[in-house]
Amino acid sequence: MRRSLTLVSVAAAMTLSVPAFAGPGDCPQGSWFCADAEVKPGVPAPQAPAPAAQPPRSAVVVVEEPPAPPPVERRPPRPPAPPPPVVIYQPVPQAPPPRVIIVAPGYGYGYTQPPPRFAAPPPPRVPRWHPEFGIDLRVEGVALGHPNNGTYNAGMGGVGLSLRYRPVPHFAFDLGVDLLAGTDYNGFQRTEVPISLSGILYVNPKSRVQFYLMGGGNISRAEVRSDFPAPQLGLVDGGTQYGATYTYAGGQGGGGFEFRLSRRVALHLDALGFIRTRIDDGADRSPEFIDPQTGNTTNLSAGALIRGGVNLWW
Repeated sequence: MRRSLTLVSVAAAMTLSVPAFAGPGDCPQGSWFCADAEVKPGVPAPQAPAPAAQPPRSAVVVVEEPPAPPPVERRPPRPPAPPPPVVIYQPVPQAPPPRVIIVAPGYGYGYTQPPPRFAAPPPPRVPRWHPEFGIDLRVEGVALGHPNNGTYNAGMGGVGLSLRYRPVPHFAFDLGVDLLAGTDYNGFQRTEVPISLSGILYVNPKSRVQFYLMGGGNISRAEVRSDFPAPQLGLVDGGTQYGATYTYAGGQGGGGFEFRLSRRVALHLDALGFIRTRIDDGADRSPEFIDPQTGNTTNLSAGALIRGGVNLWW
């Protein structure tokens, strides 16, 4: 290969050393090889063909084979890139309300689990009210006035019995009868049987100690006796005594307390004031009360009744 390149270089150098024939117009000034050329007038000089471009004399072409490329390492083809992951957006669920844990004192340090919660027992059932019936047994005393400058003490006492009906917790009916005996305002010996019908209003019926108000009407029949004559009295019992019979109508009112020992048994204490007048036939003929100083007469009387006893309910 190198020998052939040397031969080509020598041939190129010989070609460049041969002089070229130049025309009249191509000779530079002072060139000796262009002086002998004759130029005829009117005849154009023949034009020499343009010389071919020659490589420079000193050019040496060296062709070198490129080095062999390094062996290409064959790698397995890369797998295709996986597709992007599928992203699914879901709304964030609403967080539940925070759990409230109440730790009662006394469980000690380090208690982490809430105490077990048990269902609260249902409230006790309030018993339904049922109408009640009752009997009232009592003792009582009557406070009466006495005439001016009287030397005796007026007062009466006795026992009583009532039937009661309580349809609702706040109210009850009372039908009573009493037997009273003693000395009356005029100093006569008196026996009296009043019959009364009253209503009782309970202010606090759910309490053990119940306060109540009481009021109603009454009628009464009384007999008086005396060993001494009096303007109000006549002879009775075959003429051995002086006496009279009175009938009254009036009303009473007051209040008291009832203390429940149990559902069936209760104690009570009350005070009643009463006022009444005579309604019998002799009220106009012989008035009951005569003022010895003024001579005024009246059949109207009043007093106070104090009672205490026991109630039995069912």
